[in-house]
Amino acid sequence: MKVRAVVVGIGARTSIGLDARSTAFAHRAGAAGMTQGALLDHAGEPPTMCLLPTLDPYCVGAERAVQLGIPALVESLSGLEPLLAHLRVKQVSCLDAFMGETREDGTRPAADIAAALVRRGAALCPQMDDVEIVARGPASLGFALEGVLSALEKGGVDAVLVGGVHTDYEPRRVAALSLAGRLFSPDNLDALIPGECAAFFVVMSPDVARHHRLRVLAEIHSVATAFEPARPDNDESPFKAHALTAAVRQATEQRAQQDVKTGWLLTDLSFELMRIHEFQSMSSRTQKLWCEPQMCDSPAQRIGYLGAAAMPLHLVIASEAWLRGWAPHPEAISLAGSDAGERAVIAFSAPGPST
Repeated sequence: MKVRAVVVGIGARTSIGLDARSTAFAHRAGAAGMTQGALLDHAGEPPTMCLLPTLDPYCVGAERAVQLGIPALVESLSGLEPLLAHLRVKQVSCLDAFMGETREDGTRPAADIAAALVRRGAALCPQMDDVEIVARGPASLGFALEGVLSALEKGGVDAVLVGGVHTDYEPRRVAALSLAGRLFSPDNLDALIPGECAAFFVVMSPDVARHHRLRVLAEIHSVATAFEPARPDNDESPFKAHALTAAVRQATEQRAQQDVKTGWLLTDLSFELMRIHEFQSMSSRTQKLWCEPQMCDSPAQRIGYLGAAAMPLHLVIASEAWLRGWAPHPEAISLAGSDAGERAVIAFSAPGPST
């Protein structure tokens, strides 16, 4: 099976952990990050949120996203310091679509977040010469990853620093979710729990990682994307699930030809029924691709909505699980979907004997 890239560094900061290892182990133990948020919904009530308790409660929006992102970014590079001065590095920042919108005052939060992340990344990686911002929500990594893999395969860069940053802790965001009926409460279960997260990882081609004698944490095989007509703001049936099903089949095509099946699915599912129904339809149509234990992990149901950090966090959790020996299966799939209809699927696995 072709390995297109390998993960050699990871970092995370979530409502249940200050780094990748603590987040992964807390997630494995079933930890939840739920608390009462200090912001108010449109009815003047404080919603249930999943927040990092060490951050200033008065820090919101882009500033808060930066405080989440920079420690995760630094952690992902922490094992590579001796090499960073010599590596040609590209940086890819995955952000939420609502952060990419231009505000009434002319500001664009995504630009501010990305600029802060790039400054920190460039300070650690002197030869950083390419930067990309993808503000497409949870599916952002899927739409960015093909370009990342191509750049590594062509030898244009030695490594790519990829990450996603998300926070719902912003008055504008909470109000929008509340008005749309998407805030979770005992009276509204078909909803999401606002959250926040940052996750970063470093990828290289297998040959470059082998040359530098780096420990491989995960192998990335393929990525696929598609567009689904069903969205939170329309009445299209999610049970069709044409886009997600097609993306899963495309991402696993190479595996299916070699009769390799997957036992671990990591999703961005919250409690919104639209996406759950879509996932159920896809699962029933692709059963021949899965094997026991058919473990489905949905971190957003316990640590809050993950936005653009969802797929990067999946790779971080899986990398830690394989490293520490408690992963349910050596083959994994990460899938996510954005509000605008984007769907993305990544097929990856535990390090093989050759890496």
